[in-house]
Amino acid sequence: MSRSLHAAADLAEPGCLTPNPVFVIGSPRSGTSILAKSLGIHSQFWSADETQLLWDLFQDDRVAAHYRRGDLSWLQRQGVSPREFLAYLGLGLNVLLTERAKGRRWIDDTPIYALIVDRVAALFPGARFLHILRDGRQVVRSMMNYLNIYQGDPATIPWASDFRAACVAWRAHVESALGFEEDEPDRLLTVMYDRMVGDPEGQFQEILRFLDAPLEDGPAECFRSTRINSSFQGKEAPRPASEPWQEWSAEERGIFCEEAGEILVRTGFAETAELELLTAC
Repeated sequence: MSRSLHAAADLAEPGCLTPNPVFVIGSPRSGTSILAKSLGIHSQFWSADETQLLWDLFQDDRVAAHYRRGDLSWLQRQGVSPREFLAYLGLGLNVLLTERAKGRRWIDDTPIYALIVDRVAALFPGARFLHILRDGRQVVRSMMNYLNIYQGDPATIPWASDFRAACVAWRAHVESALGFEEDEPDRLLTVMYDRMVGDPEGQFQEILRFLDAPLEDGPAECFRSTRINSSFQGKEAPRPASEPWQEWSAEERGIFCEEAGEILVRTGFAETAELELLTAC
């Protein structure tokens, strides 16, 4: 954080600002909610609802558009960089969230922030990110079942009613998060969904070390005892088949491989030969 940002942070009363908040990001239907909820059991953390507001405010990157105004940009004339400006904006939001968290280290688990992770990182220069990564085939199947449980407007959730949109959504979230991890590996940890399910104790030990938080048993116990599809809590979730490929038509398998096959291979969930065989059927 620059000297000017340290000075701005000092304007807040002690304890009114969380220097190192946590963002849990990833594709929808990947387990962001249960990971954040479980981490919120820890004595030092606080987790509540997804905020969504950063997406509404910064999705179109209008801050960058302002700088393209050239000499008409007051910020540019004053030598204020985009990252510095975003960090000042983040201070106010940080104070608000810290107040609601009663001074604890707050967690935000809005999945779509994966798509603007660079801007979120600039807003909160001390933030750490947990990226939960789940097999895209499992994610797309869960997306396609979403409206069977929730009576929402399909127009507002395109990935829940359009197979290709679901494949694109998984790919876009994963590629953005992994790209940020390559640029700033000290700030983002990718957590594999299957490993969380199989060994929550070991995974939470790694997560808490990454977050510089003391080890506690509560988060792993919560994760192990809570229904993984936590958004379906209290509702009858569809019982999945053992393998998504078995449910999909040849056309759907082709769409998935076209839109998300490359990243599926890159993340180690499949081999290229496997995809070629399935699309040939």
